[in-house]
Amino acid sequence: MSRIVLHERDRPYLVKVGDQELHLCACGLSANKPYCDGTHKKTLDEKDGVYLYDHEGKRTKVESFYSKQ
Repeated sequence: MSRIVLHERDRPYLVKVGDQELHLCACGLSANKPYCDGTHKKTLDEKDGVYLYDHEGKRTKVESFYSKQ
């Protein structure tokens, strides 16, 4: 089943376990989920809107097909 998962964060979650720090992916782009691999840095220059990233990391802005009236 296909589904859309919305990730609205451009940085990882920091979780402390004892004296260890874990960085958990929150952008949805990490190849090492649930851990952050730094891929979120691609999202830092995004403007408002919705973007899709393909498996190669290429970004496409999603445009609405509804006309503004």
